[in-house]
Amino acid sequence: MKVLPTSVLVLATASTSLAHPTPEKRAITDVDILQYALTLEHLEDRFYREGLANFTKEDFMEAGFNETFYNNIKEVSYDETTHVSFLTKALQGVNAAPVAECTYAFGITDVKTFVATASILEGVGVSAYLGAAASIMEKAYITAAGSILTLESRHSAYLRAAQHQSPLPQAFDAPLGFNQVYTLAAPFIKSCPESNGMLPVKAFPMLMLDASNLNIMTNAWITLDTKGYVVEKPADCELYAAWASVTGPTFVPATWEGNGKFKTSVPPGFHGQSYVVITTKRDCMTDDCVIAGPAIVEVQGVQGTEMMR
Repeated sequence: MKVLPTSVLVLATASTSLAHPTPEKRAITDVDILQYALTLEHLEDRFYREGLANFTKEDFMEAGFNETFYNNIKEVSYDETTHVSFLTKALQGVNAAPVAECTYAFGITDVKTFVATASILEGVGVSAYLGAAASIMEKAYITAAGSILTLESRHSAYLRAAQHQSPLPQAFDAPLGFNQVYTLAAPFIKSCPESNGMLPVKAFPMLMLDASNLNIMTNAWITLDTKGYVVEKPADCELYAAWASVTGPTFVPATWEGNGKFKTSVPPGFHGQSYVVITTKRDCMTDDCVIAGPAIVEVQGVQGTEMMR
């Protein structure tokens, strides 16, 4: 059985408008991180509440999921609502006005797309908390973030297993930076209340896995597409695909294919939900050299390949 890359499903129908203009760069504080986390939790909370309002238990069962799975999705929704409440109170406790829920466009029309998108959002949530941990100064916040991270990881594993994907595709989860996570979240956000202000983050041009890439394995060639964005190849420079990992990015050559498309390969050591950006310099993933991304690429490992048969 062939399975479409869920990265195609998660962003294909999302809005490309951004929640905020690009702010001036400044140091990120613990309050910023709490607001950033609350922004992501609002998105997840609304996503599950909207999905459960739109699809009944019978809809889930007709899509091939049983009653236990439906009830567990309601538990996941409860967790996300609780995270919103917890972060809201934490911000109020330091006399900061918590960011409010935004207006979203998820583009979900059926249960299977809802589950596939939920799985990717949970995976991004894991990488977001993991990436933010090193910037948190207050020890109590580190513990709280770690507690949410472990829950997001359980959600991710459960949803992956429900789609016949490996729930534990590799030994380490990949951290993502603030801008990288915001790039993945921004397409879902249509607008936010003016009272939210601006977070010290920016969104890079979107990068997506081309829909023709199926059942991707190590060393496979893939095409990445900046759908909806005009991206020109900088003159006189090499291009690289930088794959995020806990030990630092792995850089492999990338080639410009024209029309906003890039071709590159999947390096060894990446399985499951993986992230890649296009950059103009080896060993560089800063604002000065990233052209687009990250893209989400589901890479099959041995176990994942066997589960698909």
